[in-house]
Amino acid sequence: MYRFPLQKVLAYRQLKEEEAQARLAQVQREAETARQAYREAENAFLAGQADYSRRQSQQLRLSEALQASEYLALLAERLQACEAELMKQEERLQQQIAETEKAMQERKVMDKLREKDYARYQYRQAQAEQRQTDEIARNVFLRQAAE
Repeated sequence: MYRFPLQKVLAYRQLKEEEAQARLAQVQREAETARQAYREAENAFLAGQADYSRRQSQQLRLSEALQASEYLALLAERLQACEAELMKQEERLQQQIAETEKAMQERKVMDKLREKDYARYQYRQAQAEQRQTDEIARNVFLRQAAE
């Protein structure tokens, strides 16, 4: 019966790969959330800019103009914060992709080692079977020759 001598290592690497894939899925969700927040902030900023431009063409009181200007500045700050978070999440995503690829590569190396070891096992088994067949044929020949 075949048993891969490094089965525990292979199982460990498979577990690490699964964990890396789970982390990757989580980071992808977080990055998508950051992308959505950025799009929303960008849309709010563009809408605020359009509203501010529209209000400037009208005659506004000073307090309304200041309020609109402050609101636009807050939207710009929010957009910058969302952009910074998005960049951070994208960087995390790239790091996690690299980790996941590394874990997959390490597992594939172990799979190839197992395949090669199994091929050697099959070859040794075939050789042993051939030796048995040869021994049986030799014994049959010697019995027939002795008769």
